[in-house]
Amino acid sequence: MLCRVYDVSRFGYQAWKTRGQSARLQSDIELIESIERVFGEVDGIYGSPKIHEALRQEGIIVGKNRVARLMQENGLKARCARIYRCHAKMDRFYASIRNEIHELEATGPDQIWVGDVTYLRVNNEWRYLAVIMDKFSRRIVGWSLSKRRNVDLSLAAFKRAARV
Repeated sequence: MLCRVYDVSRFGYQAWKTRGQSARLQSDIELIESIERVFGEVDGIYGSPKIHEALRQEGIIVGKNRVARLMQENGLKARCARIYRCHAKMDRFYASIRNEIHELEATGPDQIWVGDVTYLRVNNEWRYLAVIMDKFSRRIVGWSLSKRRNVDLSLAAFKRAARV
């Protein structure tokens, strides 16, 4: 009766029913096991690009999009790294320290220098920029750009400012 409703032969229906899983589906099931194993080994931190790379290093040849699709279909989503947040206690600590630079008045150039460090994107890579500025003229007197935020970055900016 249903075969007639859907315009399918009984033989075709029986063949479909006994056919089993396709080779692609079986391959996906095996691949998901590998993906879940790698995902578990790294505590759910890796996303599809890194999972793809780990599988490739194990000798499993598979496309990036297929890994991404299988991860999405199976609810495997990488955990994002926690972003550092300033603590309220630290805010109170720094607020309690008197900043005497704000109280000083510069009457001419090169009396008071102030500095800051920030980060910016250069050619798709993060770099740190240290800047020394004259408080009176608001002119940049020294700067330095580096991959790392360390003492050398600030010293290079200060040395450049001292040469002016």
